[in-house]
Amino acid sequence: MENQFNSIMVLSLSLMLSCDEVPLQKVDNEVVIAWNNIAYNIAYKHDQFYSFTGVRALTMVHIAMHDALNAIEPEYEFYSYNEMEPKADATVASSQAAFQVLIEIYPQRRDTLEIELNRWLSTISDSDAKTLGIELGKKSAASILVTRTKDGYDKNGNYMPVVKAGAYQYTPGFNWVWIPDLVANKPFTLTSPAQLRASPPPALTSKEYADAYNEVLAFGRADSKVRTQDQTNYAHWWAEFGEHGWNRIGRITAEQRALPRKQAGRMFAMINMYLYDLYLASFESKYYYNTWRPYTAIHNGDNDDNPETIADPGWAPEMVTPPWPEYPSAHAAVAAGEAEIVSHVFGTSDISFTMESVTALPSAKFRTYHNLDSAANDCADSRIMNGFHFRFATEAGKKQGRDIAKFVIQNYLRPL
Repeated sequence: MENQFNSIMVLSLSLMLSCDEVPLQKVDNEVVIAWNNIAYNIAYKHDQFYSFTGVRALTMVHIAMHDALNAIEPEYEFYSYNEMEPKADATVASSQAAFQVLIEIYPQRRDTLEIELNRWLSTISDSDAKTLGIELGKKSAASILVTRTKDGYDKNGNYMPVVKAGAYQYTPGFNWVWIPDLVANKPFTLTSPAQLRASPPPALTSKEYADAYNEVLAFGRADSKVRTQDQTNYAHWWAEFGEHGWNRIGRITAEQRALPRKQAGRMFAMINMYLYDLYLASFESKYYYNTWRPYTAIHNGDNDDNPETIADPGWAPEMVTPPWPEYPSAHAAVAAGEAEIVSHVFGTSDISFTMESVTALPSAKFRTYHNLDSAANDCADSRIMNGFHFRFATEAGKKQGRDIAKFVIQNYLRPL
């Protein structure tokens, strides 16, 4: 994606743990958390997640790790590789699997990846278990790599704006949109990106539309007089992409709750499988409905045949609007679905975490939540407070996100 979108979110590398900052302690899940972190850092440095490359890499890494760990002592369904090797070392197998995937996707990072691999392999003495672990990791990685050959992740589609009331128009700063080729892109779990399409948005002439219009008109504007300071704080705090926040939440909660290694491997696989497919589904819905952003709607409020919407040609959003159609909200969907998945793994949504966001205002860098659903609701609400979305889009996003998350939970990596 083009560099000008960087102005929306400048992500600081200073918050990311480098691979040599992860302490080598004999913690059961440490190897899974460490490889999630290094895969995330490499993906960020590659293109700041402005394509599907990084999310795809994270998903494949964790599927390979999950299948390798599961091959030693199966507890869950396999995704791709399903042969057994009960005598293999788990640390070696999972590390080798992650390495093989990442070296295939990011060959220019070989030096960094070899350092990380050797760091983990050096903790295990030479033995048959170590040799078997290396072989198992390679086989598991090869299986998912073959499965995803020519999966269309790097193909983009074409788009031409339609000039009519309610239709998406380019927003300030952009004369282009980001649109994946939804015909070529292969989901990890869904049968197609359209499988769980969002239901239609309300008509421009409806009361629901007018209520949502007037809400974002008041709360989402840059010079809002009704938005509270806390609403402004979480508008910026939640602005970072979902692949940043929810992989970080996964690392924090897995460490704090000492999630066993195999369960942690499964959780990160589900977090990222869901994330990839949610983006495909959300963008399929976005371009299917092709609805205008609040910026365009408010500047054209006298042309929508709704007497309850008044145009405001001076209106500007709190943050720069992303360059793609409005409905449904992908950001709200990511948070709702990830809350569903992490809650499923731990058996409760009452999970506490304190986290720093790289898009937060300097005076409000940290937030604490004690419930994952509350966090997801704040995330959805943030898109109204920063002027990106209408309320009906965030509600539709939350529903679509939870529907897809439940589909993943009910059909993939299930307990045996």
